[in-house]
Amino acid sequence: MFDFDFATFRTLSSRRDLSVLINFLMIQDLGDLRYPNYEDWVQRCEYELDIGYKTAILTLSYGKLVGNLIYQPHKELPRVRELKNLRIDPNYRFRNFARFMLRQAEVRDSGSFDLILCDVRADQEPLIYLLTTLGYRKKQTVSLYDPSTLDVVMVKDLKRVA
Repeated sequence: MFDFDFATFRTLSSRRDLSVLINFLMIQDLGDLRYPNYEDWVQRCEYELDIGYKTAILTLSYGKLVGNLIYQPHKELPRVRELKNLRIDPNYRFRNFARFMLRQAEVRDSGSFDLILCDVRADQEPLIYLLTTLGYRKKQTVSLYDPSTLDVVMVKDLKRVA
């Protein structure tokens, strides 16, 4: 059993934060997802976080990074926010950290977008369930990154949310 303190949630605030996040992302991909060219994406992500194009929400417990959510404006669709990466250390899952970070991504500068878009590996049923309970709808199932793996594209229309 892992002890915890009440988590701290915040956006990136320093180059040290960015470095810690990038290391966390690299360690997390050693799990079961195995996205092709993941290291290349992390490098691009680091640059886009550094210049402020992407935004990251960090979750810390006892000062240790235990989760993140990275999002950005969609590169082609206006008024669409795109969720790019949501990770929770396996030892800290099922504590509503993801739910809280997702809500922050929905309300932060919410006047600048109407829709949130994300994709999830089709076998990640707990995450798909969470997103569904938060009002995300399955739009389509397709292979996005690897022809042998299905991904579920999900959307949340924020114009419908009061």
